[in-house]
Amino acid sequence: MRFLLTGGTLNPLKDEYINALSLYGHTGTVVYPGEPIPPACDFDALLLPGGADIDPARFGASLLSNGSETLDQQRDGLEFAVFEDFLREKKPIAGICRGMQVINAALGGTIWQDLPSQCGLIHTAPQGEAPMTHVVVYSDRRREAVNSYHHQAVRKLGQGLRVTARGTDGIPEALEHKTLPIRAVQWHPEKNAPNGALEWLFSF
Repeated sequence: MRFLLTGGTLNPLKDEYINALSLYGHTGTVVYPGEPIPPACDFDALLLPGGADIDPARFGASLLSNGSETLDQQRDGLEFAVFEDFLREKKPIAGICRGMQVINAALGGTIWQDLPSQCGLIHTAPQGEAPMTHVVVYSDRRREAVNSYHHQAVRKLGQGLRVTARGTDGIPEALEHKTLPIRAVQWHPEKNAPNGALEWLFSF
């Protein structure tokens, strides 16, 4: 499959995403804010990767003083537009970390702006320390230890979505759409590819 990926204005897309796609026989083309948006009909699927926080206005909230951190509003504009293009065509959409939150917000859901201050939960290690890991529990009760790099998370589910896996603290860690080919995880499976999460994300 040929995937379109989105990059941010704050940092270039990491090679890990393209490398992960190639392990499963897929290719990827990256589009950045300010570049012409390729039509969805030119691709088989969309991958929304990790990155900076979404502007809270995108999910109907005000910016909290202890909430969203570095915003990438230009990337927001790109990704919400591209998401709508692929959704209209009913083409597969996969999300990783920020990508999962974009999918949720684009479908009318909301986001916890800061898990530590709003929920008393820690899902990322302090800068300079080893990455954090925690256990997720799938809907079939299977458990898996995954990496964790996020301070935001899905709050209210977007229209048509259901939770596929949660952390042991109840935070949604994987989502899928009930009727459309849309899937997402909150952690970063591309960092230790290949694995079951990537196989699920990419096997539309």
